[in-house]
Amino acid sequence: MWKLALRAWAFAALPGVALAASPVATATIVDGEAALIRDAAAFGLAEGVRLQKDDIVQTGAKGRYVRLEFANGIVADLAPDTRLMLSPKTGKTTPQLYLLSGSVKVSVPASFPAGDTVLAAPSLELSAVAKGVVLSTSGEQTALFTESGAATVVERTDFKAQAPLSLKAGQFYARTGSAKAQVTGRPTGAFIQSLPKAFLDTLPARADLFKGRDTAPKPAGEPAYADVQPWIDAEPVLRPLFVTRWRNLAKRPDFRAGLVAGIAAHPEWDRTLFPEKYRPKPPASAVR
Repeated sequence: MWKLALRAWAFAALPGVALAASPVATATIVDGEAALIRDAAAFGLAEGVRLQKDDIVQTGAKGRYVRLEFANGIVADLAPDTRLMLSPKTGKTTPQLYLLSGSVKVSVPASFPAGDTVLAAPSLELSAVAKGVVLSTSGEQTALFTESGAATVVERTDFKAQAPLSLKAGQFYARTGSAKAQVTGRPTGAFIQSLPKAFLDTLPARADLFKGRDTAPKPAGEPAYADVQPWIDAEPVLRPLFVTRWRNLAKRPDFRAGLVAGIAAHPEWDRTLFPEKYRPKPPASAVR
């Protein structure tokens, strides 16, 4: 037995060889246009695809509806034009989901630890979600509806956590930039109309349909710079992750051009793009 274990360790230690990560969720509904970005590769998302920590799921304008069901019982429904990352480390916390932009409906089982972060976005973090919430974020605008239970909101100003705020079931939270949030007893009509019709329905879980099946995502080549630029320019705690993850993509002329043009928004790429600036300077005695 120990020989088999040693062989497995030696195989994993070979350059370019890595053992597959354990899946944390499964895509159980994919209606329309949706993509998976894993490491430095892009894929077409399909029903039955297993998702791993740090996977990015993105729906396009034609991505009508996507559902992700987690092994721990959390269910996330994605609207069109949504960018979501699974379980990234964001400083002291590791949220189950990080919503960069778009809209997501999240249902949380009673067994999920109340103190753990369920959902994070640039402007807030959510924990102690009693049952279900709907969160939308775009630019300076953030809107949250505690659809079926209370939740604790930790607002973030300049990405720094503020005092927690408790919301009751049915309340609607809206905030613009760092201004004081407005909390009302019901969501606005505009917010409801912006959500997919599927968000208004209660759909049964489908994870059991995919047990014992391993659906491979369809390769779609390397992502274009425009596909990942919002992540490259994300909040400071996330950006170094993408320098490591997409360093090899910077060798492509188109990708490098995008990085150089927007360097002010992601200065941590400077060392990768211009390594000569960081090389030790020769001693003064050698320069004559």
